[in-house]
Amino acid sequence: MATIQWSKPQSLEYIPDGKLVTFTAMHQASYTQYVQVIDAGGNPISFYCLDGSQASFPISGSGVNVGFLQNGAGRFTMAHGMQVQFGSSGPYIPQVSAGNPVVFFINKTLGGGNLYVTEDGTDNDFNDTNFVIQWYQYVG
Repeated sequence: MATIQWSKPQSLEYIPDGKLVTFTAMHQASYTQYVQVIDAGGNPISFYCLDGSQASFPISGSGVNVGFLQNGAGRFTMAHGMQVQFGSSGPYIPQVSAGNPVVFFINKTLGGGNLYVTEDGTDNDFNDTNFVIQWYQYVG
């Protein structure tokens, strides 16, 4: 695996422990892009792809065309201390910009989501990785 420049971990503390979490991740960059969710000890977790197969982080993708990162859609159960981290095969540590978490509700909380985008170079267009994460209050 190429040398990966990892960003500072980003907190997922806005997601309640024990909730189902789903994510999708896309890339559009010259360098290979990486995303991983890490546990409280800093270790990448495993996850289930949306087709039910098991996979592990980091997920990766490369090329200048827009596309999903390999295994770039999945689900896991939130646990205390989990964080998301972004990487690049380029010479710079990725900068990360995150939206404010949004909670979905109709008279009660149903879930929520957030968007992260990254910049792996110097042009500051923040279009290299797009990571969307959602959590759900109820399953089924």
